[in-house]
Amino acid sequence: MVNYRRNKLLSCDAVYFLTLVTRDRALRFQRREDFLEIWNAMEFVREQFSVEFLAWVLLKDHLHWLICPHEADYSKVVMSFKRGTGLMFKNKLVLEKGQPLWQGRFWEHTIRDDRDYETHVDYIHYNPAKHELVQAPAEWPYSTFRRFVQAGQYQEDWANGGECRVPGDCFD
Repeated sequence: MVNYRRNKLLSCDAVYFLTLVTRDRALRFQRREDFLEIWNAMEFVREQFSVEFLAWVLLKDHLHWLICPHEADYSKVVMSFKRGTGLMFKNKLVLEKGQPLWQGRFWEHTIRDDRDYETHVDYIHYNPAKHELVQAPAEWPYSTFRRFVQAGQYQEDWANGGECRVPGDCFD
């Protein structure tokens, strides 16, 4: 087995792009309640670890996070989130005993500069349209897109009505 070492910067301002995928890419998040429970679990780990979620999107089989963990170990944040959501879905009898909700590992990329940050934010927000769940990012309710519109960082019709080539759309 390959010995993988995660990049963990000592700076409390480091930002990471994370991708968590359901086991076998199963479409586990189908109902509004599923999305809300995942969001509640995100809020729980955010408060528990004092991390900052700068941008995120939750789709039917994966989650993208742009996270600033400050003093926390982002691997522990992810582990806590995955454990909590797995138990939640088992308690709802959606998963059988021993059946994991998430793949064992997750993908991480350290954000290098402002351009890299902007590229990943765009990628996160365009992801529902890329996967043809909606025509435009504004139509997908399970992301931070609206927060970015309210902050003036996007127009409401950003990437509306057509193919939008976002650099790095190989991140999935």
